[in-house]
Amino acid sequence: MRHNGGVNSPQREADPRATVFLLGFSTVIAQALLLREAMAAMGGSELAWGTVMALWLAGVSVGARVGVRWGSPTLARWLPVVVIALAGLGVIVFRAAPALVGASAGEAITTASAAWLWVVAVLPAAFAGGLAFPVLAHLVGGVGGGRAYALEAAGALVGGVLLSLVLVQLGAAAAVSLSLGTVAAAVLWRHSRVVACLVALVGAAAAIPSGELLARAGWEWSGNPGALHAWRETRLQHLEVAAGEPTAIYADGRLLASYPDPYTVLPMAHLLMLLHPEPRRVFAVGCVADGSVEAMARHPVEEVMVVEEDPELLRLIPGWYGTRMTAALSTPWVQAVALDPLRAISRSAAWDLVILRDGDPTTLRRNRTRTLEFLRLCRARMDPAGILVLRVEVPDTYLGGVGGQLVSVLAATVHEVFPKMAAIPGEEILLIAGGPEANLDLDPGILAERLAARGLEESELIPEMIPLLLDPARAHPLEDRLTAVGAANTIRHPRAVLLAGGLHEGRARPTLLRLVLTLEGTSAWPLAAALAVGVLALLATTVTRKPPGASIAVVIGFSSMGWWLLLIASWQATRGSVYSEIGALTAAFMGGLAAGAATASRWRHPARHLPSILVAGFVLSVLVAAGIAILMPMVAVPSLLIGSGLLTGLAFPGMAQLAGRGPRQGAGIAFAADEAGAAIAALLIGILAIPWAGLTATAAGIAVLQLAAIPAVIVGLRKR
Repeated sequence: MRHNGGVNSPQREADPRATVFLLGFSTVIAQALLLREAMAAMGGSELAWGTVMALWLAGVSVGARVGVRWGSPTLARWLPVVVIALAGLGVIVFRAAPALVGASAGEAITTASAAWLWVVAVLPAAFAGGLAFPVLAHLVGGVGGGRAYALEAAGALVGGVLLSLVLVQLGAAAAVSLSLGTVAAAVLWRHSRVVACLVALVGAAAAIPSGELLARAGWEWSGNPGALHAWRETRLQHLEVAAGEPTAIYADGRLLASYPDPYTVLPMAHLLMLLHPEPRRVFAVGCVADGSVEAMARHPVEEVMVVEEDPELLRLIPGWYGTRMTAALSTPWVQAVALDPLRAISRSAAWDLVILRDGDPTTLRRNRTRTLEFLRLCRARMDPAGILVLRVEVPDTYLGGVGGQLVSVLAATVHEVFPKMAAIPGEEILLIAGGPEANLDLDPGILAERLAARGLEESELIPEMIPLLLDPARAHPLEDRLTAVGAANTIRHPRAVLLAGGLHEGRARPTLLRLVLTLEGTSAWPLAAALAVGVLALLATTVTRKPPGASIAVVIGFSSMGWWLLLIASWQATRGSVYSEIGALTAAFMGGLAAGAATASRWRHPARHLPSILVAGFVLSVLVAAGIAILMPMVAVPSLLIGSGLLTGLAFPGMAQLAGRGPRQGAGIAFAADEAGAAIAALLIGILAIPWAGLTATAAGIAVLQLAAIPAVIVGLRKR
């Protein structure tokens, strides 16, 4: 006799379909939280993304391979809970990273200095997630594990949307607490609904205090001076504010700004405004948190648009900084907008002065304001006599290595758009550019006259300081670097990312810096050689007796991750990095994945469809290589993401059918190989191939792999 629930209800068998759905829900939340924490610990480095993704996927791969032969249904039922719990421990490890590796306060931790830490934080949760899948695929049944694959993808879709819209803004600790309580309650529901509800309530009740406890502990572990005054988890970063004066804001562990700074920030802000003879309309990025807007607002202008990508930071800064900042942002001619710079610059035309003081392009996302295409957009929206100022976080005393090469690439990019160019030396180089009608006069006397004409003699900048800030004696070596021939940084070939990322990672590691210079100065033939090895390995499977399912799965996993990386990079470079849209685009991919796997699970012989799926993958890769995602991103990127997810899902049951006998063995081996291929792509494509070889060459390489896998599939079908 069945009961509706309660403490005395008899134990009932868990539905494996619900469990595999929970597994997808748990793994995507765990993966996203660990990735976010790693990015924060490493100051937003692209290498953090590639490293953590590769470790996660490798851990899932190993876990799935172990799960082919080991693991009980009871264990698998609880593994979604274990995944979240282990991810929570990983979050604590990442927060404690500065203390564990001995980093100084405000110092971004590099990958090489903490490789063991990433392993400890990421692999346990990933292994647990992979271990459960083969067991659950066997319990769900069906041809090639397609049903389980579709259910896991659906769970990941729901978990990803929930995380993006709700959990991420509550903080990592609250997200772990709420997720853990929810998943544990779902597992316990069939045993006792009363206990399940109590567990869910405990998880909800612990969310707020756990977040505060983790924030305070993380502040202590980071070694930052003073006490923690406030903290916020936004959709884009983790913010911390130190108590006392001056107000210090840390973003993802890095010192973002120290306010007020009347001795360096405000004088330089005045100088930037003086670069244009009469700046009526000014567009500025990166000028809010450091307080530059206060100086800019005092100049006689019609409009100053200051852009801050993080809307939460823009909302919080007046309260953290006080009345002076509040007054500056409330000035009638100051418009503070929370938008991506790509969209903000297009709001109006005829800008007289465009100031790009955001950071170096250490990631593909940050690179979007340093590309040839973005600079062309700026010039199209500028007055014919307009002037652009671009910040490079390289001192003029470091021009012989990677830093100098980065300056050359960015200078070449600017010079291809603006015929006139000059530079201001210093701890940060400022590239000054304009069209034929622009006046780039950097004479200290002329700038002093402009200062007096604007009635700013009592400002933080006095005439005697202008020659010191311009420092003409140091400008001559810098001019030689600006005239050096260099290739432009484009969306299709983001050369600056490899240099800026390498500089960020290797400031204290000459070996890494030499490697970056070597890579930047050579063609991408090693990547072509690696592709050739992969093609030969695929062809070799046609003459062996080993089933080719695992090899095909590696190709599909590699291609799937590669497509996702290329398409998201194309969207960010052309449309901007809007968090909600990136979440929706990822959901489109996961939705296609679930739909494809659900469809293929109904086929009696899904392996027979693999050649057609690979041909479709070749066509998709060719479309990406042709640049359709860049030319028409609004239509092409969502469509291709759905298509790439659909192809991946359609292929999985066929790969599993060729990989082994029965759902557990076949699905486990195929899932492990699929994740291994994706791990390789996360490292090779996410970190190296796109900035080194470019989007077109990378997509073309994926197309070649798709074609090379077809003979292996045909031979495998004949062997069955």
